[in-house]
Amino acid sequence: MIPYTTEPRADTGVSNVTMGIWLFLASEVMLFGALFSSYSLLRISAPDWPSGREVLSLTFGLLNTMTLVLATLFVLRARSSSGTRLRVSLGISIVFAAVFLVTKGMEYRQELAAGLVPSTSTFLATYFTLTGLHAAHVVAGIFANVWAATGLDRVGDRMTAGRVRAVALYWLFVDLVWLIILVLLYLT
Repeated sequence: MIPYTTEPRADTGVSNVTMGIWLFLASEVMLFGALFSSYSLLRISAPDWPSGREVLSLTFGLLNTMTLVLATLFVLRARSSSGTRLRVSLGISIVFAAVFLVTKGMEYRQELAAGLVPSTSTFLATYFTLTGLHAAHVVAGIFANVWAATGLDRVGDRMTAGRVRAVALYWLFVDLVWLIILVLLYLT
């Protein structure tokens, strides 16, 4: 067995899973930080920038926010669960994440049908880039939930608990990124 899978390391005070998720999230902060910085530079240098409220559907944006927050709440619920309840909580989280993706797909379909494509404007190019990359992270979150839930039979309760804690941190990050997207693109 790999050392420090459930016990904290002496040099860091955290397990390998915890250290791994924090290092991964640090790289994600750099990725989205670069994209948000690019968005800011493009916006302040543009002679004309549309209001997201005029271009995008705030209804879709708020519906996506609600479903994403619910997905995260069920992952957080799984942190204090075990066995069947853990699996059910992660499963419900997957359902809400899938609803997020379906809703985002419906929104994209509506926008594309209206001729709102990335090549139309810098605003739409950044919108599709940020929301598309975020949607890919929601898909990754679904796989992470499956990974944590299926591990229960293979690796036991202690290791699964560490995995669920790591997945919960990931989902909180995904929520934070979405809230920034909501404010920058939909509300301003």
